[in-house]
Amino acid sequence: MPKSKLQLIWYSKEKKVISCDETNKVLNENFDEIKILVQNAFDDAVLIGCDEKDFKKKN
Repeated sequence: MPKSKLQLIWYSKEKKVISCDETNKVLNENFDEIKILVQNAFDDAVLIGCDEKDFKKKN
């Protein structure tokens, strides 16, 4: 899996920046996995004939 170039800033329920490096690493890796999953689903939908705009409108 490719490494994320963008390191997101994560906030706690108290609106404080989460500063634990390991926690941030896990959150960023999970976010990267979600982006890959969504991109793969989009690619599959387009390949099997789904309209791109219709797919993007789905929640």
